[in-house]
Amino acid sequence: MAGARDVHGGMSPGPAAILNLAHGRRVFAKAVSREASEASHRFYLREADVLAAIPAAAPAPSLLGTVEVGGWCALVMSLAEGDPAGPPWTATTVTLVVAACEQIAALTAPPSLPRVGDLLTDLDGWHRLIAADAALDRWEHRHAGALAELAEGWEQWTTGTTLVHQDVRADNAVVDSGVGRAVLVDWSFGCAGADWLDRARLAADLVGAGHREGAEVALASATKILGGLPAGAVRFVAALAGMWRYRSTLPAPPGHPTLRNWQRERAVRLRPLLMTLT
Repeated sequence: MAGARDVHGGMSPGPAAILNLAHGRRVFAKAVSREASEASHRFYLREADVLAAIPAAAPAPSLLGTVEVGGWCALVMSLAEGDPAGPPWTATTVTLVVAACEQIAALTAPPSLPRVGDLLTDLDGWHRLIAADAALDRWEHRHAGALAELAEGWEQWTTGTTLVHQDVRADNAVVDSGVGRAVLVDWSFGCAGADWLDRARLAADLVGAGHREGAEVALASATKILGGLPAGAVRFVAALAGMWRYRSTLPAPPGHPTLRNWQRERAVRLRPLLMTLT
């Protein structure tokens, strides 16, 4: 190895770096210990399985190797050249990531991948909060019932055979504006589901993470994306908000002390978009 550069960001409590190899090639490597986070360790192993299985046509890194030593798991993969799509999002990064999501939506999920319903088990979060008589704020009291109705039956209308990234966020997309291409990274939640799921998730992140030109542009852009998708996409955004809000009430998982605050904040930031849906 000729050199390395640390990469910061993401939610996993482990090192990540771009490695400059002696023969001139650059690769990306990340690692996590089971002791630091059992969940992240499991997610890394799952990501390795997903990357090994998905079609080569997917806008995703290529898995080069996996190492497990002393409770640590490390992944080495091809380097996605470019910069994170955000946050904040821009008009260019939105366009390129939408195109990447459309590429993925044209692919069939390998049979080894789980169904989306096996990964997202709390999309009935608004129902759970209401049933538990949770401490909802005034806005939530007014809208939780309608949002719960939108989320009903999610097990049926999210299903499908399409390849789904299922964690589309600005920091999970690398954009190379020079060649007009986006690559989605962090495939721990790769699964099979409806072909619009990734674009709906992108719309939610646009409002949650923000747009360089402001909240109104973020809302308009997200609304435009959802307007071109089936009705289930709107329902999915409502269900996502409920999932995040419900999970924000749970104890923080080991190694992720800020996760519950992030989920609470994300649910709150989605309110302007949710207001257009109910």
